[in-house]
Amino acid sequence: MNRKKIYLPWICLLCLLLTACSNAFAEREYDSDEKISQQGDHYSKKGSVSHSKNGDYSLTVSSFNGRQTIWNKHLKKAQTIELDVSFRLSNGQAKLVHIDKEGTVTTIIECSPNTSTDGFVTKTVSLTSGENRLKLVGYDCSDLALDLLFSEP
Repeated sequence: MNRKKIYLPWICLLCLLLTACSNAFAEREYDSDEKISQQGDHYSKKGSVSHSKNGDYSLTVSSFNGRQTIWNKHLKKAQTIELDVSFRLSNGQAKLVHIDKEGTVTTIIECSPNTSTDGFVTKTVSLTSGENRLKLVGYDCSDLALDLLFSEP
């Protein structure tokens, strides 16, 4: 009985700390090219619906934190593509980035509630020979909606 009384406060404290810090990683790593360029993804999300087909990609999420690869392609030669992007959210901070084979991270578009796009904006992305990835990165995001239109290389 005494052991239970001793351990219970520690267990409660640990649970509280884990809950409070569960999404803090996303804000800490938001500007870390080292973390963003990693092959693996690290994210938490709720209420996610996505669609991807031949250069048409859409994602809606009620809650998002972290970094998620949304497109990956190995190219034999470098090329440039036009990417039409619609990006909005009601809370938080998010960005769409391009990562090349060297792990160089380039921000394509960044979004906050104040900078959400009205319709589509066109962005030019220089793809390199080798691996190319598009990754969504964000923290404290609510009601996120991302739509991409582009010709698959």
